[in-house]
Amino acid sequence: MKPLVEYEKATTADPTPIKLLTPNPDFQKYHTSWLEDKWFPFMGSFLGAGSSWYYYSVQNRRPYYACLHMKLGAGILGAVAFYYIKQHRNAYLADKDAMYRHYIQLHPEYFEPPERKKVGELFKEWVPVR
Repeated sequence: MKPLVEYEKATTADPTPIKLLTPNPDFQKYHTSWLEDKWFPFMGSFLGAGSSWYYYSVQNRRPYYACLHMKLGAGILGAVAFYYIKQHRNAYLADKDAMYRHYIQLHPEYFEPPERKKVGELFKEWVPVR
């Protein structure tokens, strides 16, 4: 029977900062969900239509079905706006990670790999008081 965890791979992880900031080729395969690309447009349409519903219907004391074209347009506009906000956010975070990687490559003396310790070495000696 195959073990659940491959201990050789689990214990030989490279904790250097450059390794942590370098994207893995399998990242998209294992770290994205089916909802990730739909969440921002959904929230944009929800906020756009909800805010227009509140403004046009509740504030002006009109029925909820009044100005449906305004609510639909605000929902579409919100979805498009949030889609582009997400694209801009992803580009910004990719540039930031690239800047960090470049700095780490230029100054490796500041980013030495941490010393490996066992859990027992981390705790101080403890004597129970009874």
